[in-house]
Amino acid sequence: MANEPNNIVLRLLREIRATQDVHGADLREMKARVDDLYKISTHTLGVAANAHLRYEALEARLDKLSERVQRLEAKP
Repeated sequence: MANEPNNIVLRLLREIRATQDVHGADLREMKARVDDLYKISTHTLGVAANAHLRYEALEARLDKLSERVQRLEAKP
């Protein structure tokens, strides 16, 4: 009977350790998913920003070409 309390404590400690291991694995998996989401988000924002810059450049070029056409059409 003297060993019984120790066995209960050891059993509980092993259960706690097993739960911690499971939680640790879950946290590592969630961290990997968050890291993936971060990479996808930053890539998507970069693509959108680049597309916006290209659109503005094309719009400026179109404006210049429109002005040239108007000047050419206005010449007698």
